[in-house]
Amino acid sequence: MKRIRVLIADDHVDFRRVVHEFLDKLPEVAVVGEACDGIEAVQKVEALAPDVVLMDIAMPRSSGLEATRIIKQRWPSTRVLIATMHDNPLYRIQALEAKADGFVVKTSLKLSLERELRAPGTERSRVVSYPPQP
Repeated sequence: MKRIRVLIADDHVDFRRVVHEFLDKLPEVAVVGEACDGIEAVQKVEALAPDVVLMDIAMPRSSGLEATRIIKQRWPSTRVLIATMHDNPLYRIQALEAKADGFVVKTSLKLSLERELRAPGTERSRVVSYPPQP
């Protein structure tokens, strides 16, 4: 079975560590790297060719949204999931405009990641969040 290759991009080292530990427990997932800002995320996508990038929305040097735009332009088959602490409608619109493949709220990240990583296909079909909006 081919494992899903994931890059974690977040400026908080503790968040990256917790997500990395969680993803390591999923047999179908392999964490291939971590990035602490948007610029490093783009560099790591080029170097590591992940299937999925879990991208924080607010990071130093280059935001997750800007990095998402670049990644989707250069490597359109790479899925980008925007992760944020704030379930803000403006962030959802910005994620959609950046061509993100998904939108997850960090407070319910584990369930969101399991669902998103197991979603079929790599095409950009929707911007989602968990818990679902009424």
